[in-house]
Amino acid sequence: MTQLRRGVVGVIAAFVVVSLSFSAQAGEKKKIMGTNKQGPPISRTVVYPGDDPKHELVMFVRRDTTTSSDPDHNETEQIVYEQSDQVEGTGTHRGYFRRLFKNGDTDYGSYEGTTKRTVKEDGSWEATWEGTSKMTGGTGKFKNIKGGGTYRGKATAEGASTEFEVEVEY
Repeated sequence: MTQLRRGVVGVIAAFVVVSLSFSAQAGEKKKIMGTNKQGPPISRTVVYPGDDPKHELVMFVRRDTTTSSDPDHNETEQIVYEQSDQVEGTGTHRGYFRRLFKNGDTDYGSYEGTTKRTVKEDGSWEATWEGTSKMTGGTGKFKNIKGGGTYRGKATAEGASTEFEVEVEY
């Protein structure tokens, strides 16, 4: 009976050690918040499908700058590749992004959401947007990154920025 008990205790101990090693490899979980200040477009193409003179299909690439309380993400750059389908600036958007970290690592993912543009009586305009994002991979420290979150943004003639919140594991 004592040998059986030692054998069971040994199996349980081995199970605990293996379980702990798997959870140590699971990665670091983080909640990250920040703001992406939109940079000028690197390229922008607009197509008018012809069904409505105010209907635009827009594709662009731009480089944003991120500020965040998270030291990995603060003062990083993000390349954004977006497509939108809008009538008078209101519609849907979706795209992909690649973040460039200071140490040379990258992460990347996708996003999609809606945009609404309003024009005020004085002729000035404001666009707001919101949506969800998904992290799909990266390099270096972020090779196995997974997770996602939400974003909200605003643009006027003076500039544009997007606030984001993501929960990730890497």
